[in-house]
Amino acid sequence: MRDTRPSQPPVPPEPAEHYIFNDSQTIVLERGFQWESAPDRNPVELERVTAHCAVRALAELCEGLVRPMTFGVTRNWVDEHDWPADDKPPRWNWFLTTPQSPPDAHATYVDPQVMETPMLDERSMLTAVDRILDDPCEAPEGKRMAWEEMRVDHTWARLPEPARHIANDELRIDDHDNKLRSVLIPHEHAHGCTWVTVPKPSVWYPFLLSVHKSLGTVYPDGLEYDEFIEMTIGVHWSFWWHPGEGRAMLDQAVDRLLQQGWRHANPQSRSRSQ
Repeated sequence: MRDTRPSQPPVPPEPAEHYIFNDSQTIVLERGFQWESAPDRNPVELERVTAHCAVRALAELCEGLVRPMTFGVTRNWVDEHDWPADDKPPRWNWFLTTPQSPPDAHATYVDPQVMETPMLDERSMLTAVDRILDDPCEAPEGKRMAWEEMRVDHTWARLPEPARHIANDELRIDDHDNKLRSVLIPHEHAHGCTWVTVPKPSVWYPFLLSVHKSLGTVYPDGLEYDEFIEMTIGVHWSFWWHPGEGRAMLDQAVDRLLQQGWRHANPQSRSRSQ
């Protein structure tokens, strides 16, 4: 006899301990520069100082925590007061990739100048920045060239406690943005660590990093700065935001930058949970 009873809907999997979320939790740091000690320096060389500082901070933050897969840099015209001009210079958007970059990786902004490098590290990023600053381009009267923003949008991240989270060589977490549970996460083992990146159904990589020019935060330290740059560390996965080994890895990376002269740009950006 045929069973005519209505079939029961499948039982959805239990919510996973960790998840991807679309509204990034951010840590914001800033670094101030004083130019009184270098009054006769060429403006391009001052741009190089801040750009190199930004790259080295990104590399220091990523050490043992994030593997960048792409690196984007934009530049702009600025006036004598360092205010951005309305028009953009030619070749204003540059995008550095490697053979390991995702096939669908693309620059955040339109019309990129694509550069390729065997691997993406501090050295290759510094080389790219120098090329961008030295790229010949005649400035309009009263304007000069300046870098504007650096971005790392495609990332792998070091998984904390892999033995705890991976079962049968699978890592599954929930994707709150797409309302999906038990999503299979790509992972690989390298240099004794396990690294993870975005699954196909999602759009949010573990970390999104950016550095840009800033007006700076008023601090009661009595110091006068001529220029500021600001770093935003966007965290989209709970592994590195909630208290635990992953959050400790992030806090240690941020502490390394604080020891180098960076500081929190606002009280909400502090990396340790209250």
